Amino acid sequence: MVPYNPMEKYGISVVTAAFSRRQDGNMSLCYGDTKHSLENRKTFLSSIGVDYRSLVCAKQVHGKNVRYVKEEHKGSGALIYENSIADTDGFMTDKKGVPIAILTADCLSIFIYDPKRPAVVILHAGWRSTEKNIAAEGVRMLQEKFGSSPQRLFIGFGPSIRSCCFEVEKDFRSNFPFGITTREGRNFMDISLMNKQQLINCGVKEKNIFDPGICTFSDNQDYFSFRKEADSSGRLISVIMLK
Repeated sequence: MVPYNPMEKYGISVVTAAFSRRQDGNMSLCYGDTKHSLENRKTFLSSIGVDYRSLVCAKQVHGKNVRYVKEEHKGSGALIYENSIADTDGFMTDKKGVPIAILTADCLSIFIYDPKRPAVVILHAGWRSTEKNIAAEGVRMLQEKFGSSPQRLFIGFGPSIRSCCFEVEKDFRSNFPFGITTREGRNFMDISLMNKQQLINCGVKEKNIFDPGICTFSDNQDYFSFRKEADSSGRLISVIMLK
């Protein structure tokens, strides 16, 4: 199976970007059945030209911390979860050959590319990080460190639970000004739409945001879903790297 590249539609050849599927196996070193996780990482990442031993991973906490990483961080969390970078839900780098990654099982992965620097960002956006506007934080960091223009950024989304399946409590409406719909008295959240609007609010062009529209819950045969599988759920990996 050819890895899904959320940047492919833009014709970008200087960036490696992909997310895994269930068929690629569990990519987490701490959630689900982990006995084959390292081998899964090696097989999947080698198929896109990434050395699994160089991977930069996070101890994700559903916050909005985005860390700038470079060559010295290569291998953080690649082989041992405890060596992952703590308290982080996103990475940014302008260094070639530094693969940055996040792991998901319903949360949204966001890939960002600035072609002028060039630089890349990967973000982990569940509902808590979405509430904290991690998408805007990623854009802000690019602006602050590299002077990036939001209008020239290219964005790709990974799979996530969609509004067809993501039922939430009614009090969510008080925390989110948009992206909550009601059907038959039940409330459903669209984290993809919310992050898209947050990016547009930062100045990103709508035409530069690609959403594949994949629901991890309804497409559970192809993607892990924590809501459907609970503690037995594995994790997908989303990775981006400058060549």
